[in-house]
Amino acid sequence: MKMIHYSLIATYVAVFAAVDAPDKAVASDPLDLRSAISAIDSNEPLLAQADAGSNKPGAKGPKVNVDQNGVILKGYDPVAYFKQNKAVKGDPKYSSSYGGATYYFASSADKAEFEKSPAKYAPQYGGFCASSMTKRKLKDIDPNVFAVYKNKLYVCSSPKAKKSFFSDPDTNVKKADANWQFYQPPSNPGFRREFGS
Repeated sequence: MKMIHYSLIATYVAVFAAVDAPDKAVASDPLDLRSAISAIDSNEPLLAQADAGSNKPGAKGPKVNVDQNGVILKGYDPVAYFKQNKAVKGDPKYSSSYGGATYYFASSADKAEFEKSPAKYAPQYGGFCASSMTKRKLKDIDPNVFAVYKNKLYVCSSPKAKKSFFSDPDTNVKKADANWQFYQPPSNPGFRREFGS
């Protein structure tokens, strides 16, 4: 009888510890736990993204899709998407930092334009795939697959993902915007979001 009692207590403690555990991976883990579970469930490969934001203890910035050097959009010029309506590779000599990421530009004029109003040119969802965000998944992008919709930059992982996202853009933007909040640090430092909430 005591053996069963102790087993139940041990089980209760283990469950309580799992529920009470923070929803973030430790700093040495390369992926957010939710992303890993999503990828495992869907048999997708796990993406190791450098993260200047929310999965590091004490970090205050949002999660962003950057490479190992902290560069977003795979080094493409965010202003060119708006001004030239095409993907243009940026040059590291014209760089600027914003929101935990380094941006590259094709010219000093594009860099100056970005620095006047960086939020206007920054990609939505931290530069992760807009279509995948409708499913609350972080997925890498193809910088050549993009759209500027209602003066905002959306990048996607593939032409198929772009087609899916823009089949009903207003609904999908609303859904992706709501899902993106899941990856943002809470505005109240005393609040701790539980895993899966």
